[in-house]
Formats: sequence, C-alpha cells, structure tokens
Amino acid sequence: MKSVKIAIGANLSVCILKFIVAFMGGSAAMFAEAIHSLADTCNQALLMVGLTRSKIGPSKKFPFGRGQERFVWGLISACGIFFVGAGVTIYHGIHSLKYPHAPEVNSWTVMVLLYAFLAEGYSLLVAWRSRKQGDTANLAVVMEDGVAVIGLVFAAIAIALTYYTGNYYWDAIGSIVIGIMLGGIAIFLVWANLEYLIERASPQEMQRQVKDVLLSFPLVEEIKDIRMIVITPESHYVRAEVEFNGYLLIREMAPSLKEDYEEINDYGEFLQFCASFANRVTRTVGLKIDEMEAQLKEECPFIKHVDIKPS
Repeated sequence: MKSVKIAIGANLSVCILKFIVAFMGGSAAMFAEAIHSLADTCNQALLMVGLTRSKIGPSKKFPFGRGQERFVWGLISACGIFFVGAGVTIYHGIHSLKYPHAPEVNSWTVMVLLYAFLAEGYSLLVAWRSRKQGDTANLAVVMEDGVAVIGLVFAAIAIALTYYTGNYYWDAIGSIVIGIMLGGIAIFLVWANLEYLIERASPQEMQRQVKDVLLSFPLVEEIKDIRMIVITPESHYVRAEVEFNGYLLIREMAPSLKEDYEEINDYGEFLQFCASFANRVTRTVGLKIDEMEAQLKEECPFIKHVDIKPS
C-alpha cells in the first residue's frame, strides 16, 4: 500500500512536468515519457482501488471477503498499461517517424529528466524493498517504475542524439522503444494477475508448514488430501481431508462409555446407546476439528480460512 501511494505521488508530479516540457519542446520521446507517467499514475490509482476494496471483510454474499478483487483491478491496470501506455506511445513514435520535426532542448528538459529520474528512482527503491511473493500490486509498481527509469535514460539518449546529429528519427525511435517495453511488462502483469484469479496454489514452503502442523496433532493419523490456494498475499485458504486415529478418540470417551455400557440391560437399551454414541462421536469430532483449526491459524498466521474434514 505504501509503495503504491508513493508511486502515485511521484508519477503524478513527473507526468505534469513532462507534459509541459513535451509541449514546449515538441519532443516525441518526452511526450512518450509523459504518456508513460500518465498511464502509470492512472494504473497505480486502479491498484489502490483494488488494495482498498480487497480489505473489505467477509459478508453474506462474499463469505471469504473480497481479497481477490485486488487481482481484478491489477488485471484492469495491466490492460491500461498495454492499450494506453504502450499503444499511444508506439503510435506517437511511428507518427513522428512519418512526420519528423525538431524537438526543442533546453535547461527545462534536462531538469525535468533529472527530477523524474530521482522521483521515480525513489519510488522504485521503496517498492523493491517492500516486495513479497504474490503481491502483484507491488510487482506492478516495481516493473512500471523500473521501465520508467530505463525509459528516462532512453529518452535522454534519444533527445541528445537528435540534438547533436540533427537526425529527428532518434527521438521517434526512443518513443517506440519505450512503448515496446511498456507492452512487455503489461503482458507479464496480465499473466501474473490472471494466475491468482484462477486460484493459484500457495507456495510449497507454506504448504509444507501447514502439513507439519496438521501431522503434529495426535488425533491426525494421515493427511489424505490437502489443497491450499492464495486469496491475497497475506491470506490463504486450506482444505484438508485427514484420517483420525479412532483409538485415541475412544480413549478420551472411555470413562463415560463404561458407565453407559453397565446400564444396558436389553437390545432396546443397546440401540438407544448406539444412537447416543453416534451423536457423541460426531460432537467430539466437531470439537476436535474446531480446536485444530484454531491452533493451525495460530501457528500459521497466513491461514485465514481453513476447512478440515475427516476422511
């Protein structure tokens, strides 16, 4: 969340300055950079919407909460990068190749490029330090700001080559290169968000930790099946089918069973005992499962939803 907020602030300020310099100087590469920053600002605003809505808790309509909504907005953001960021930037570069014009280079151009490099470089540093597995919002900031920093270098080189050689196509080529890079990260981010929307499995190390905790319960004899998926980077859902040790279960119920056994005098009372015993086993198993689920959540804080079923 912090990295996204910083990225929005940095990109918005840079975007305004780039547009001013691009319109003043007529540089295609600088205009491409301005479009890039505008796309980044809008896309990161979409990421912020997704992060905010993903924190809405469980409800009757959404029993597991809206955690995965962050990936929906991440997918929309990635499409925005592709169509707005990459599409417009490449189009503008091709247009500048067909209708070249000399960009104006002055001290404002240099200052804006330097400010943008520092602002987006700082945003990239914050995002890089905050990265964690499964956080596609932070991944988007890292990739967008990374391309922004690289793109600034390309824009500076393109403007410099155009200024010193007099060949206007360098500026247009810089715009096209920036657009291609944006298209590449957009495709990658679409794929990354899509994986989590179709219930991607949790990391293996987390699954091993959950299995170890389950097998540490005396009542659990064997794990027949376990499925664990990512809801958000901070919350996971696990469904486990386990085989209980019936002897341990009966051992806990033995004192009361002995009393009931001694009171049986005929077949009718025996049938009544069987019905009572079945109810008692069901309730005991239910209580044990509740205890195990609570302990599993305590020992594995990343587990927010757990469903343990006897095989």
